[in-house]
Amino acid sequence: MFDWEKDEFLSSWDRTYVSTNVKPGSTPFDIGTFAALMDDLNQAGPDLPLISYCIIAVSSCAVGRADIVGRFFDHLTTELDPEESRAVFLRIREALTIVYPFLGMPSCIPACYGMIGVIQRKGPEYASNRVLRVATVTDEDVGKGKELRRRIYSSAGNSDIFRLMEEYFADLFTCSTAVTWGYLISKANEQVFAENHSHLIVTSAITALGAARQARSHVKATIGIGNNVEVVKAVVNVVLAIAEWAGKPVQTPDVDECAEQVYKDFASREDSQDKSSCAHTDKRC
Repeated sequence: MFDWEKDEFLSSWDRTYVSTNVKPGSTPFDIGTFAALMDDLNQAGPDLPLISYCIIAVSSCAVGRADIVGRFFDHLTTELDPEESRAVFLRIREALTIVYPFLGMPSCIPACYGMIGVIQRKGPEYASNRVLRVATVTDEDVGKGKELRRRIYSSAGNSDIFRLMEEYFADLFTCSTAVTWGYLISKANEQVFAENHSHLIVTSAITALGAARQARSHVKATIGIGNNVEVVKAVVNVVLAIAEWAGKPVQTPDVDECAEQVYKDFASREDSQDKSSCAHTDKRC
């Protein structure tokens, strides 16, 4: 990794745009720590190397340390050619894009600035400027958002509270459906991430944020859409490690307990469907 402290451009860029929100005395970035965490994720499942660094990036933003993302990206791309670097850049960019509604822009912008600093030094050919979305939210986005939200949350058990949100906070609920799930996440799923991968990234950000109830719901949801329980455990453990590194320990969900609830709900639904089918055909079961 390039030495930011010894480089006049990057040290100035970091002070001006990237680390301005970091409190004095915060834990300094250590590539050994984050490389080890990425290795842990990479070994958790065959697809994890495609998104492990995205999980680390968004989790770092969630604990208030977006400043490390540029340095981490710099390390990841040290020995990559421009085409390979563009692929990494695009994945991290889209990971930040799909989690910003959950974390807020101020939590994510220093990560963007840090990555831009790396590109300013290395050259624009090392970044992707590929545009995935048109400039306005369309009716198609709204439809995709409704369908994706329904699929994702079908295992979370939040239907009652969502109904109340839609009744009393209609604009907020509609915006989340159309923009977060339709315009942002659905488009990323179509062109960059598999659906279960994008939701694993979202889950890691929410868990790192310390939103205990929402983290539990999203752990259940991410298992429900097909993520392996051991993979989810590995992600939660890495999130916990990043939070502890940042001095902001969080309460993480019990993944086994969440999985047990998901599987019970699946079994209950199948049983209800079987009984409904018997009643419809007037057969004894």
